[in-house]
Amino acid sequence: MGLFSKTIRTLGPWGGYQLARQICRNQPRILMYHRFSNPPVKDWASPKYFEQQVRHIKENYNSYSLVGLMQYKREHGHMPRHAVVITVDDGYRDFYHYAYPILRKYQVPATLFVTTGFVDRKLWLWPDKITWLLNQVDRIPETIKIGAFCSGSGPVNFETRPFYWQQWITHSLSLPDPEKHSFIDQLASKLGKVFPLSIPHEFEPVTWGELLEMQDNEIEIGGHTVTHPSLGRVTESQAREEIFGCRDTLNERLGDRYRTFCYPNGQPSDFRAFLPGLVQEAGFLGAVTAFPDAYGTRDPLLMRRHVSGDDMFQFFKSVSGVELVGLRLRKDVRMSLSGVVASYAG
Repeated sequence: MGLFSKTIRTLGPWGGYQLARQICRNQPRILMYHRFSNPPVKDWASPKYFEQQVRHIKENYNSYSLVGLMQYKREHGHMPRHAVVITVDDGYRDFYHYAYPILRKYQVPATLFVTTGFVDRKLWLWPDKITWLLNQVDRIPETIKIGAFCSGSGPVNFETRPFYWQQWITHSLSLPDPEKHSFIDQLASKLGKVFPLSIPHEFEPVTWGELLEMQDNEIEIGGHTVTHPSLGRVTESQAREEIFGCRDTLNERLGDRYRTFCYPNGQPSDFRAFLPGLVQEAGFLGAVTAFPDAYGTRDPLLMRRHVSGDDMFQFFKSVSGVELVGLRLRKDVRMSLSGVVASYAG
C-alpha cells in the first residue's frame, strides 16, 4: 500500500472522505461492479457489503443511472452535485438475485450493461470458458504450446489457478477476436475438454423478462456489444456491427429509449479512435471505460469508472472522490483524449 493510501486509511474516517466529497462535488463518480455472490467470493460483491454501500450512497449522495446522469447534463448544461452512479457489467443473473433487490429496497437507480448475444443464450462469455476449463482440471500434464504461446505444466489449485487464468486471459486479449476464440478452443482440446452447449449455471445470464422488470424499476439496461469482444481487436465494420447490433436488440426486446454504452474489458488497449464516434452515431448518450484516471467524466463518451466490491476501503475511496483527487494530484492519465475528440465531435 502506497503512502497516499496509508494516509487516507488513517485520515479518511476523520474528515478526509468528507473533504474529498466537497472537493469533488461537481465531479460524478461512476462505480463499477461485475459479479455478486452469497457466500462471498474474492473480487465479487456480496449482499452484506453491497447493502452497506447502497445505503451509504442513499444517505450521502445523489444517485443516478448513467443515462439519468447524461439526461440531467443535457437539460441543465452541467453535472448534478454530489452525483454517484452504480454500474454493473455483462448481464449475469446474480445481479438480479442479489443486487437488484437491494437497489429496489433503497430506491437507488443503477445501470446494468448487457451483452445481448449472452442474454439470448447464443454464447457464453469467453473469459468464463477459461474459468470453466481451469475448474475442470487439477493438473496440466504437459506444457501447452499454441503458436508462440507457452504455458507450463503443473498442478492447478487454489494458489496456481489465478496465475494460469491471468496468463491465458492476457494472451487472449492480445489476439484479434477470431484468433482469440480459436486459441480458447485449442486450450480445451489440449486439456481434453469439450465446452457444454448450454451456459453452465454459475455463468448464466439474466432473462429478457427480468430485464424488462428491472427497467421498469429504475435500472437502465445499457449496451455492452453483441458478443463481448475487445473492440480494440476488431475492424471498424465489426465494431459497428457489435455496437449497432446491441442497440437494435435492446430496443427490439425492451423498447426504444435512450441508453448508454460500456466498452468491453474497457482498458486503454481495448480502445480505438473511431469507437466514440460509432457509439455516438448509434445514439448512446454516453459511454464508460473500466479504469479510473485524472480525466474522470470530462468526456461523455469516455467516462472513467472506479472499481468497487466488498473492500469497503476501496469503496470509500471511490465514492468519496479520494481516488479521483489522488489521480489528479499525480496527473495520472492512462489514455489521452488529444486527437480523439476531433474524430467524433461535431
